[in-house]
Amino acid sequence: MSKWVCKLENVIATWPGREKTTLDHIELAPSVIEDHPMLPIMGPSGQGKSTLLYLLAALKWPSEGEITWTFPDGKKCSWGKSGLGAKKAAWLRRERFGFAFQDHTLSSHLTVLENIAYPLLLKGKSWKKAYQMAEKQLEMVLLKDEEKIYDDFIHSFPTQLSGGQQQRVALAQAMIHEPWVLFADEPTGQLDYCTRHQVMNVLKKWVKTDETKHRLIWVTHHHTDDLDLMDLNDFLFVEQGKCKLQHRSDLEKWKQQVNNLQQGEQQQ
Repeated sequence: MSKWVCKLENVIATWPGREKTTLDHIELAPSVIEDHPMLPIMGPSGQGKSTLLYLLAALKWPSEGEITWTFPDGKKCSWGKSGLGAKKAAWLRRERFGFAFQDHTLSSHLTVLENIAYPLLLKGKSWKKAYQMAEKQLEMVLLKDEEKIYDDFIHSFPTQLSGGQQQRVALAQAMIHEPWVLFADEPTGQLDYCTRHQVMNVLKKWVKTDETKHRLIWVTHHHTDDLDLMDLNDFLFVEQGKCKLQHRSDLEKWKQQVNNLQQGEQQQ
């Protein structure tokens, strides 16, 4: 198989009604995704982290510039400000990309198993086959104590689950169609540390099942916590319209600069 390639060339992103450019002439070296199976996106609030994620995931088109993905099987997809045709966009979202967001997208009127199985129906699977695959996918996100109440769990509705359970079921739903790249926008933003650990372990386990075909890109504000949980040192840092690959040591320096600035403001 070939290598992963994800290239951003002079990408500019703006939002309607905003005068200021959110992302300005972003460049991403083609080797970054190849070298980093798990890549967090970090930076101050409101600086464009989610915008970058949406651009990479073809959920938003750049105002200028071009984004190119080349997958290890040689298939390629590029888009600029004109976006993608409906057929190509559908292929990306059904065959290559998966999405998980801070606010889960589970349907309240469907059970856990039905929610996980539903995306497969859109691909033409029968309910019987979809259920079988959903049960297998659910095993990846269950905790040991949940296995004991499996039958009750799969027939529960989202409103009957805890926040951590909802998020893990949503991840199972996002993974069910076997995407090559999983995008997540602050998937643990509203969870406590213990539950975050559970959710991030699910994501880590998914990547590790096949690092040649799995890539995880996610937005987080937990910074060093997520680096520790995922055993990582590198991340993409977004600030003042720019983006660059940084190391854990850079993050520590940035956090210290922020602390010094806050202390100076308090003393004035």
